[in-house]
Amino acid sequence: MTAPKTQPQRQPVIPLRRGAVVRLGNPVASGDPQRRLAVVVQADRWLSDHPTLTCCPLTTRMLEAPLLRLSLEPSAVNGLPRPAQLMVDKLFTASRPQVRALLGLLQGEELARLERALRQWLELA
Repeated sequence: MTAPKTQPQRQPVIPLRRGAVVRLGNPVASGDPQRRLAVVVQADRWLSDHPTLTCCPLTTRMLEAPLLRLSLEPSAVNGLPRPAQLMVDKLFTASRPQVRALLGLLQGEELARLERALRQWLELA
């Protein structure tokens, strides 16, 4: 007797928007359990149907580089577990299934600082 075929479990769809603080994992096929925190910087209009996300990674290794590393303090809104820095010079693309959790949201001055830094880094200003 053969065992019944099981369907792969689908990840629940996590609603995202620009400024979302997310926990990412490597694709399941890689077998690497590494996790990374990042902020979604992709425009909202491209988030609903596009299979990938443009993100700005976060690190807890603090560095004195105010133009490239923007410091953030934990808050109930951003959901950060400890102080971290946005690595504006290390943007990357992640696939939607890599999103494991929505931790919080950058808003107001936090998001405005990130947007200013991105415009400078990419010379869009």
